[in-house]
Amino acid sequence: MYRRSTVLAIWILLIAGAVYLFIFEPGKTGFFPGCPFRLLTGFTCPGCGTTRALHQILHGHFDTAFTLNPLLLIAIPFALFAFLRYTVIVMRGGVPRPNALPAPVIYAIFFIIVSFWIFRNTPLYPFVS
Repeated sequence: MYRRSTVLAIWILLIAGAVYLFIFEPGKTGFFPGCPFRLLTGFTCPGCGTTRALHQILHGHFDTAFTLNPLLLIAIPFALFAFLRYTVIVMRGGVPRPNALPAPVIYAIFFIIVSFWIFRNTPLYPFVS
């Protein structure tokens, strides 16, 4: 019962957040805090551009979203699949496994994120803003 209500609450929050993000454009209207890492260092973090990219995705502008944060656009299908799978397991009354990813996959994800973080702060073509 506890897991089901938690999953439902998360879906309700995701939908409410998506509606808010659809209505209000980040950087122009609404309440969207800035990136503290960028504020302190002047560099972009792996998450910089995520809110603006999600706004563009909700409006169907996938090319613009990709330019704002390409890693997000690549990660969304995996995250959505994982959460949908978790939702189905919980709603059927099952108990999800605590961690289904082997250590090498977790290290690979970490390496991808750190590499993206480094390269997006270099003046190379796809990362030039």
